[in-house]
Amino acid sequence: MSQLEQTVARYRSLRLSAAADELTNLLAEAEANEMSYLSFADRLAEHELTQRQDKRIRRNRKMAAFPAEKRLEGFDYRHQTTITKRQVNALLDFQFIDERNNLVFIGPPGVGKTHLAIGIGHKAVEAGYRVLFRNALDLVEELELAEMKGELKKRVSQTGQVRPAGPSMNWVTCP
Repeated sequence: MSQLEQTVARYRSLRLSAAADELTNLLAEAEANEMSYLSFADRLAEHELTQRQDKRIRRNRKMAAFPAEKRLEGFDYRHQTTITKRQVNALLDFQFIDERNNLVFIGPPGVGKTHLAIGIGHKAVEAGYRVLFRNALDLVEELELAEMKGELKKRVSQTGQVRPAGPSMNWVTCP
């Protein structure tokens, strides 16, 4: 086994898979740029951290179960007179999540409730929060089914505990 293969194996045993996968390329980059040992070590750590963060964001987006791909950048505030861009941007400090407060959008169909909830949810995932998206009808149906099975208490507990640690955001939009 070559020294490179041995080093890759060691990184894998330390669960540094992103560094192990890119070690050959990162070494070539370091040699081409005549990096110092410290710069190379920093680049290796940076690569591992970036890959882990990207993987966490992808995993949390999937777990959020957003029904569509909507972004705040695509929301048209000109047709929505009950909430302003400034009010939405004020929510992006996520203080309401840290304080464990709810945010519920209520209104007639087609005014952008779901779009806003999904857009804010995406921003929350990017900020490191875990999100669970449900519209009110789906949530009620899930809870009714759990009640019929005698599992309501368990289901409510699962819905409220989206994360193993740290704050999270559970979304309910009302039609």
